[in-house]
Amino acid sequence: MIPEFSPLHTLFLRRQATLFVDAGGETLPASLMEAFDINLAAIGYAVSTRLRARLQSLPAQHLSAIQAGIRAVVLEDVGANHVHMPLFRQFPDNIPDDTFELWCRKVLSHFMQAQDQPCLHCGRTGTTHVLNPCRHVVCDACYDGANYSACPVCERHVDRNNAFFKPAPGLTLPKETVRLKLLDLGASLDDAAQELLLALCTRKQALSPVDRDALLVLLRAYGLRALPWLPDEIPVRENIALVFGTLLQDADPAAVMAAAARHMGTANDVLRLVAAYSGADPSLQGHTELRKRAVAEIRHLPKYQNWFTADSYWSRQSSIDLPVRLFRFKVAKLGRPLRRALLAFMENLRPDSLTEDMLRHRSYWVWLGEFLHPGEYRQRYPQVALAFDIVRTKAPDGTPAPVFRNYYAQLELAAARQDPRAMTALLRQRPGELARRFDHALRVADADGPAVDELMAAFARAAPRFATPVLLTLRALLPTRAAPAATRIFWPKGKVSKGVFRPDHRAPLSDEAIRRAVAAVETVLLERFAALPPFDDFLIDTALQDIVAPFNERSASRSAIQLPRGSTLAVAAGKTARLFLHWCEPEKGGSRTDLDLSVGFYDEQWQHQGTCSYYQHKFLAADGQAIATSAGDLQDAPFPEGATEFIDLDCELARREGVRYAVAVLNNYNGMAFEDLERAFAGVMFRDDVHGEHFDPRSVELKFDLQGGNGIFMPMVFDLRENRLHWLDVYSQGEFAFNNVATSNSAITTICPAMMGYFGSGVRTSMYDLALLHAAARGGRVVLRGAGAMRAVARHDGEDNLAFLERLRGGAGQRLEHYRPAPQRPVFAALLTADVELPAQSAVYALKAGIAAATLSAADLIA
Repeated sequence: MIPEFSPLHTLFLRRQATLFVDAGGETLPASLMEAFDINLAAIGYAVSTRLRARLQSLPAQHLSAIQAGIRAVVLEDVGANHVHMPLFRQFPDNIPDDTFELWCRKVLSHFMQAQDQPCLHCGRTGTTHVLNPCRHVVCDACYDGANYSACPVCERHVDRNNAFFKPAPGLTLPKETVRLKLLDLGASLDDAAQELLLALCTRKQALSPVDRDALLVLLRAYGLRALPWLPDEIPVRENIALVFGTLLQDADPAAVMAAAARHMGTANDVLRLVAAYSGADPSLQGHTELRKRAVAEIRHLPKYQNWFTADSYWSRQSSIDLPVRLFRFKVAKLGRPLRRALLAFMENLRPDSLTEDMLRHRSYWVWLGEFLHPGEYRQRYPQVALAFDIVRTKAPDGTPAPVFRNYYAQLELAAARQDPRAMTALLRQRPGELARRFDHALRVADADGPAVDELMAAFARAAPRFATPVLLTLRALLPTRAAPAATRIFWPKGKVSKGVFRPDHRAPLSDEAIRRAVAAVETVLLERFAALPPFDDFLIDTALQDIVAPFNERSASRSAIQLPRGSTLAVAAGKTARLFLHWCEPEKGGSRTDLDLSVGFYDEQWQHQGTCSYYQHKFLAADGQAIATSAGDLQDAPFPEGATEFIDLDCELARREGVRYAVAVLNNYNGMAFEDLERAFAGVMFRDDVHGEHFDPRSVELKFDLQGGNGIFMPMVFDLRENRLHWLDVYSQGEFAFNNVATSNSAITTICPAMMGYFGSGVRTSMYDLALLHAAARGGRVVLRGAGAMRAVARHDGEDNLAFLERLRGGAGQRLEHYRPAPQRPVFAALLTADVELPAQSAVYALKAGIAAATLSAADLIA
């Protein structure tokens, strides 16, 4: 039987570049393995020696199936498993120079060109063709049928079985300098699954979309067999809900609830569990739906009056789809035994905490009460029934519910009264709140010395109970609080990243308070990491200083490389950056959707210099050379092929012309929201050869999914002076249609510099800082590898972790010419690219795949 490439195999190939292949009893000819190697190299991969030996023992048809499975996964990861045919098929050649002249010609063709008449533009007869289904009449003397892939007039996909469309020259594989990534052989699939499940469950922060998908794959593959693998503690409430809510979908409720009860401790754990069981998001952040409203109903509302000017697009519409924020989800069937189990769990909670938790998500609980029916069980579960009465503000008989003042109301009252001792007394009760409100509490205490000392003592005592992500946030944030920030940015919960900007009016914190708090935080972090397995050697790339440790992972874009928001990467010198955008409308229930890829160019002061987009195909230098070239605008993306747009960016030429910043902008011009499309993704390649195949999977540097609703998505900024790519991964809500760089310029010039300044201030921990903390707590010798230099720092006899950390940060150490790890001695490596061969059982974090298999993700280091 030919082996199946299961979701589990896909998962480990994607995450760890590992294949699990059972040994066969054959020896394949060398020619078959050579063909396998050639096909794999065409997508940028090679196999290790031991994997090659295992593959060579398989029957030929098994090898073919495995090759097909690898290609499918790898190509999907970078977006190369779809058709990528831009409007101008000969891109980057034969792109019209004058976009306005082309637009005028299209308008005349649309309104005036008739069938069987001489061409409006050239006057020739017998050269026109009627395209289907748009019915536009186009002249093959004025429009090159060998260059266009869609209608030249409306730029929508049409039937290409038309005499207008001529065959285009075949495209070959580009001539690229490629570093192949290595695939290795895995030992035991079950052991690897258990290890990954444990790592995901012990995460100290909400999972990214990629990690969430991985957890679901593991749970659905193993079901109840995964229960013994679960850790004693699952720190994140959402992850508890994901684990047991997913198991409830297909397993015995009694067995699942018995295991779940050991991990649940609040009423909102029940709410999250039901959400996950129902296939909804357990983060309880609400969702947005578009609901049709008549224009006559809303045009006089103050919020919308600016929309309905005399000549506006909206004044000509009879109705508009408006976003409505909802805090409910479609609840799956709750059997009576499951309802009783959930209500019994809630009944055993402290009444005040039960009610307080439910009030934090009142809308959700009012909705869920319709399905739990607590009134039916009032005699059996009276505390739960009373809590629902308070949430609903009245009992079923109409009696007003008792007034309930919760913890947060008391805390806000103490803050409003500027009472530091009352705040400290309340914050002591909840370490998490103390960590989150520490800055505010210090400002309230201000010059009151005894109150500050009392708060600092409470902080030091509570620090061991802070979550690791909170400790890392405080470690990076507190040193920046000696002076006001240029801009404050908040990161609210949500499916997409929407940083909220505010001026920083906070009073600075004193140097002494910052010093004491940072010392307490670092002491706890080092103690916590010291409890993890030690390594004789740590190998750390100093380039990780530019990679931000993950935060707000819930809203991170799904991407082929898990690059945390705020990170920067070096742009390879001499290469052309080819940006790409691909989207596809759903087969059923979709509508025509036009997304647009643009690049806006700005000088040092963020003054707009030009644009390359659908309305300006080329951005030219003074001598006429193209700084950027667009492959054209496609205005629909029918299923199944979809549509793709490209822009080539010559970074060196742009820099010579005085351009400082190039901002990639993805606009939802009109149609469906990003998240409602069949698929929508974008990214960038760095190309040596801009000819040949438009899409080369080997040269993809970043590929990420689009999410959210209508608006603009600003994924990246090229700083051309520094030759760096800033990964912002930020979304800005736009109008309901007609976004472009020009209309979004205010958002671009506000958000991009503010975000770059925010992350450049050091307000977020870098992966380098995080790796140093692990090394100081767990390592004997630390090798720091930088550009053109390498140095080793060895721990002194009797040296404590804090002193070792200070020396690692100080730049001392013995210079090394090369690094060769000792055989059979595992190494802990934190690398930008996995480009060094390491002993077996090494722990490896690598941002980019290479010749060593990554065994850790960035979030795994936040232990």
